[in-house]
Amino acid sequence: MHFTIRPLDPSSDLELTQYNALDVALDEFMHGGSEVYTLQQRRATLADTVYWRIRHWVAAAEPIEGGEMIVGRAAVFVPLQENLETIAVGVSVHPAHRGRGVATALVEEAVIPAIRESGRSLVEAYGEIPVDGDPDDPAQPVNRLAARLGITRKNVAMCRTLALPLEDSLLEQLQAEVDQKIGDFRVELWDAEIPEEHLMAYGMLLRQLELDEPDEDVEHEAPDYTPERIRIMIRRLREAGTRPLIAVAVAPDGSFVGNSEVHIQQTPGTTVAWQENTLVMPEHRGHRLGLALKVATHRLLRERAPEVRAVVTWNSQVNPWMIAINEKLGYDVAYREVALQGRPNL
Repeated sequence: MHFTIRPLDPSSDLELTQYNALDVALDEFMHGGSEVYTLQQRRATLADTVYWRIRHWVAAAEPIEGGEMIVGRAAVFVPLQENLETIAVGVSVHPAHRGRGVATALVEEAVIPAIRESGRSLVEAYGEIPVDGDPDDPAQPVNRLAARLGITRKNVAMCRTLALPLEDSLLEQLQAEVDQKIGDFRVELWDAEIPEEHLMAYGMLLRQLELDEPDEDVEHEAPDYTPERIRIMIRRLREAGTRPLIAVAVAPDGSFVGNSEVHIQQTPGTTVAWQENTLVMPEHRGHRLGLALKVATHRLLRERAPEVRAVVTWNSQVNPWMIAINEKLGYDVAYREVALQGRPNL
């Protein structure tokens, strides 16, 4: 198969249509569901912000004379406010076109030159291996590419998926467990927006989430989530057609002590949602707040998007607390995700 590596042209409707089709194929293969984006929404996801810069490439194959199809993609993500030594990279190939050198070509022709041009010293990437695969097996495709980039494994997480809808009896059973421990705490729900008066407090939760994240040996500087940064984040989600469903845990004194978010793409035809984060502040753990937040968001998801058939989440292997909550809800392991970092001499 002949293919060409080139920068993605976001002004091309045809190219973005094919890019969207690749995205659907990847999600259906990995997660059993997918999102639908309009061309305008896709362009919003590709845009830079004051907090990061992104570059995208595609592998375009010519399966028939006079035509082409996007069979792979690569991207580099450059933080601009923190993690100023880091460049994050990613490569994905259509499931039907793997094993033909597409990923290697994307790394050699797009990713490595971009790393060199960036001047960044710390390279970061993520990749998938089967549930029963050895994360240190050099024959795993992700590890072959990691070796070429000069980066090594720093963390292993599990991707889990939850088939929907959930039975009412399960949600009632879990809520009863919450009610036994929650005391005077309560859960508040926000649909698509974060109230302006709570932006500062919510930013503290988001920062604490990244400070506490159990990610083994990954080097990462937690961002400062200012109100303006959160406004930009929410505006970007809106422009991309994504609806965040948010639950916050409120302590008896009225302070916010935990949060959980599920994101759903609102374009008709979407069948998968994403569990983005769940946090309980360290001093308020032990009240089943994590479970309370998850039950609340999953109930809200069923109400707002009954067409969704699966929720996807990731948990580090060193996070048994959240794994236990997800298992109570019925999440099943889909695959392993490895986090890779290093300071290569490319």
